[in-house]
Amino acid sequence: MSSQMPLTRRTCLLSATTALIAGMVLHPLAAGAQDVTTITAALASEPQSLDPIYDTDLPALNVFYNVYDQLTAIDFEGKVSPALAEEWFASEDLKTWTFKLRSGASFHDGSPVTAADVVFTYETAMNDPASRLGGYLGQIETVKAVSDHEVEFRLKSSFAPFDRQVTLVPIVCKAAYEKMGAAEFARKPIGSGAYSVEDWAAGGAITLKRFDDYWGGKGTYETVKFLPVPDETTRANAIQSGDLDIALLGPSAVPAVRASGAVDVIDQNSNRIIYVGFNSNAQWLGDVRIRKAVDFAIDRVAIGERLLNGAVTPSSQLVAPVSFGYDTSIPATSHDLDKAKELVEASGYDGAPLTLSYPTAIVPQSSQIAQAIAYFLEEAGLNVELDGREYSTMINDWFSSSLPGMYIMAFAPTMLDADLPFDMLLRTGGQGYTFDPEIDALLDAQLAEPDQEKRAEIFSRITAKVNETTSYAPLFSDTYTYGVTKGLNWRSRPDGLIVLK
Repeated sequence: MSSQMPLTRRTCLLSATTALIAGMVLHPLAAGAQDVTTITAALASEPQSLDPIYDTDLPALNVFYNVYDQLTAIDFEGKVSPALAEEWFASEDLKTWTFKLRSGASFHDGSPVTAADVVFTYETAMNDPASRLGGYLGQIETVKAVSDHEVEFRLKSSFAPFDRQVTLVPIVCKAAYEKMGAAEFARKPIGSGAYSVEDWAAGGAITLKRFDDYWGGKGTYETVKFLPVPDETTRANAIQSGDLDIALLGPSAVPAVRASGAVDVIDQNSNRIIYVGFNSNAQWLGDVRIRKAVDFAIDRVAIGERLLNGAVTPSSQLVAPVSFGYDTSIPATSHDLDKAKELVEASGYDGAPLTLSYPTAIVPQSSQIAQAIAYFLEEAGLNVELDGREYSTMINDWFSSSLPGMYIMAFAPTMLDADLPFDMLLRTGGQGYTFDPEIDALLDAQLAEPDQEKRAEIFSRITAKVNETTSYAPLFSDTYTYGVTKGLNWRSRPDGLIVLK
């Protein structure tokens, strides 16, 4: 087993982040928490852009959900609620959806939010192949402004969860975007959210200011700073020292932070699934026996309990329990080393190295998880080469379906519905490598099904098909555990976003 881990840029970023934290002026904690006007929240990595048309990763989404609004929103209970759209309705065939915008919503530059801004946002994303946001919108045939406050979508086919799908699309200001251009807008965007972007220093904090004319009421704090802190140990130390107010903790840090009593520790069942994927075009990975050997060889319980301190739950599904489409009757794959060895032997595997790529950020303790998986696979007779990659490189290769072999990745659908991960990971032409016409047909069927119980049954059939072919080996659903300044007015969410409205 060899390890190829590009650390140079990560080391520089860690050093820069540590220096930034050390230079911050601390505010009163605990007793004075209710009087605090400025807070600092950690991001697991720096966003690539603040333009939602081109960046859809979790670090950027934390900023977007404070700076922009969508037509609808997912509330703390996972239900669809009004946002820029006060009401909406669908045709009987679920192919035409109409959204009526609220009056009085304005962008940070004072201009009103209109249907033209909604149309511009969607059409820009749909028409640019480089737009990651556009990848969520392939089912839209047309979008048009019926009036200044009414938008109509015509879809290519029936789409039952479309009111959830639109929660993925932050609305940009058309006039500002066209005037500034995409590059400038990506650094100082104009949204309609509770906060506006005041400053973004490359490699440093993204500073947001409360937008007092926000239609939904004032944001909780006057100033919010999002600081990229990729190293889990640094985040844990900084939250305890008071340099950070909100920080996602790595599983290994949770016991010590909890025992210190310095901060509140909040556990939140998450929408995130961590999984092993397979490029079935790579040598040996097209053989279902090898993929199943990998699945059986991994001891999910041991990794969860010994490495991740019980912060994860073993799973064999590509959707977490908090999301619609999870089936409680489907158990996680049990560790069976003998079965894994039998499958490897039956395949005729010749010892050729199998690459296991993984991101060095975002996935908790990703390096240790990768090493543990490599150990289990080598116990089963497979030769593994580790390939640690910076998250930006990893996500780009994931989107382009160009990863070299096996890979560890996470999927956390903010819409809390199985349609998004299943569509992106399983549908022919998506981000996967192994496709099945039967799964494509089932995906189409659930979109046309207005009955939620029947949709759930279809999702269960899809999961059964995935497990039959082991096109993926899901590992865990995990817990988001945060360190939070004592008494801070903030509530965690299952989608893992830090929202301060």
